[in-house]
Amino acid sequence: MKIKRIFIQMVIVSLACLAFGISKPKDVSAQQGGIIESFSVSVGNAGFCPGNGNYLRIKAYLNTSYQRADICLRIYNASGKYIFEKKYQNSLGGYLDYKWKGKPSKKNEAKASVKKYAKKGSYTAEVSVVFKGQSEFADQKSSEFVISKKAPSGKKGISSAVTVPILTGNAEVDYMAEQICKEAKIKSSQSDDEKVRRIYHWMTVHQKHAHYYEGGSYKKYFRLASSKKKIKSYQKKTDALCQSGSLIYNHDDSLIRRAWHMEHRVGVCTDNAAIFKILCNHVGIEAGICSGYYLNRNGTKPPHSWNYAIVNGSVYYYDVDVEIQNYKKGQGDYYWYKKTKAKAKLTHKFVTTD
Repeated sequence: MKIKRIFIQMVIVSLACLAFGISKPKDVSAQQGGIIESFSVSVGNAGFCPGNGNYLRIKAYLNTSYQRADICLRIYNASGKYIFEKKYQNSLGGYLDYKWKGKPSKKNEAKASVKKYAKKGSYTAEVSVVFKGQSEFADQKSSEFVISKKAPSGKKGISSAVTVPILTGNAEVDYMAEQICKEAKIKSSQSDDEKVRRIYHWMTVHQKHAHYYEGGSYKKYFRLASSKKKIKSYQKKTDALCQSGSLIYNHDDSLIRRAWHMEHRVGVCTDNAAIFKILCNHVGIEAGICSGYYLNRNGTKPPHSWNYAIVNGSVYYYDVDVEIQNYKKGQGDYYWYKKTKAKAKLTHKFVTTD
């Protein structure tokens, strides 16, 4: 499980994670807005079939305003009894990203066997929040889904699940990401592989590798000051989609602070890796950042950052920053595109993966 804090500091070889807290819900009810800004369960049209590495993706963003809270994630069966429960104490809130593999928890109200996958039928996933020192719920949200043997499992199950876009929640960053995706001619009807390919190619051609702190003037590709009305209108739409569960905000400061680099289209490996993640997540592709070292032929090992993305249920690796630096230098486009872990390790030493 990954539960990320609002202010995750982006470093070369480390990543901080946030722990959540617990509560005991009374019922299965949903509310709009509130402490739980967004809540989504990624499942395919045919439902969820546990097994062969498949998992149910549960995402939420909890805005506790830095107050300590007990948070509980539960999954209920059709009889209203929970078969799975995950508790966390003293949480300060943030982005919750949990992968449920389909087996009941050791303690469950339905007394289901922890050794077997949950039976077919209707289920409800719920997240609830209670502030420390209080007994009443501050907020609850839930989403229904079906467990079915007719649904695909394994990688096919992962790839068939409807993954909602993950936006930063910063109006300017999300607006620029939307405009870039339009410029890259990305459409919802395209496959995940095609979307990632277009993002990779767009960055290779348009993004520049530059140590911006060394000075110099850089062209602005977005006139944010004069586009306030458009940005406000776009944010209004995304806020509504967020409340309906059609997208998630992660409020990741390590991504939000790349606004300048998106606006000027310059950056080093950490910046370009962050932008690649922003763009992939923006169109519903699960992607993240890998940090470690690049293994040069001369034996040097400079600190470096690159990306992974999940396409058709499999994890692949992408180094758009190295591609940017070497574009039109003889190696050709897509040279560092869609590598397996084994191939990526030939030139990259992995230290952390978010």
